[in-house]
Amino acid sequence: MRAVLVHFIGFVLLLGSTLPQDIVAHAEAKANEAIPQLAIVRPKKRDPNVTRKAIKAVKRRTSAKQIIKFPSPSVGLLPVVNQEDIRIHHRKMADDVLRSLPVECTDHLENFYVRYDNPERRGLAGKRSIILDGTVPDDEFVALLIHEFGHITDLGCMAGSKEIAPSGYKDGSEIIYANDPSVSFYSISWKDAKTQTANSSPEDFVSGYAGWDAFEDFAETYVYYALQNESFRTRARKNPVLAAKYRWMSRNAFANTTKIAEGNFVWEGRIPWDTTKLSYKWLEADELALK
Repeated sequence: MRAVLVHFIGFVLLLGSTLPQDIVAHAEAKANEAIPQLAIVRPKKRDPNVTRKAIKAVKRRTSAKQIIKFPSPSVGLLPVVNQEDIRIHHRKMADDVLRSLPVECTDHLENFYVRYDNPERRGLAGKRSIILDGTVPDDEFVALLIHEFGHITDLGCMAGSKEIAPSGYKDGSEIIYANDPSVSFYSISWKDAKTQTANSSPEDFVSGYAGWDAFEDFAETYVYYALQNESFRTRARKNPVLAAKYRWMSRNAFANTTKIAEGNFVWEGRIPWDTTKLSYKWLEADELALK
């Protein structure tokens, strides 16, 4: 996620035209009823400046050699993940994930960091950089990486040109131009980066967090397509907005891409709050060969 990561786990009930802020409050109330011992943390407002500051801070730590070094394995890992301050099993997981995602955008990831100091946010991404929390479970680490790579795809790989008029969508102060491929995704549910279209409803988003802004909608939809494809298809059959988002991902983000996971989330009418918390089975190379 870009400037904020939500630590709340649970589901959002369908509430008609409820706004994203109301979704959060309602979901928290439901979660407190079901599991009163859980401390619910409200999400902070996303701010692209937070991402930039976090990346600069990590770079300063690395340049000052304030890192624990883990010897590089002999296998050929992607250079972007083969960093001495990243544990070897995280390097291998990240390498496997990135090699499984659309190759057209992987070169746009220039900086990859994993923190082991219990960072406040589980993940952050800019146009060309990703920071992940290395203390989360492995399955969550993979899902977070795919979510963050969704931001790389959206804001770094798919770009418009300054010669074209602005689209009306902005990431903070940064203008997104009208010929940016992502604009056709945003326009499915968003008037601008933070304002949903008048007829939008919670069930038009793959998760509660996807309704936060156009960029989280893209990243959550991206990881949902990659890890929970069957659930996505099931929902899309009865929801034309989700069908449009599924088609967009299929044609623009995942064209000619092999299935990489079997999702375990079964759609029963409850919207998940955070797609990176949903269970799935990662398909190994030998399983992919049989598909």
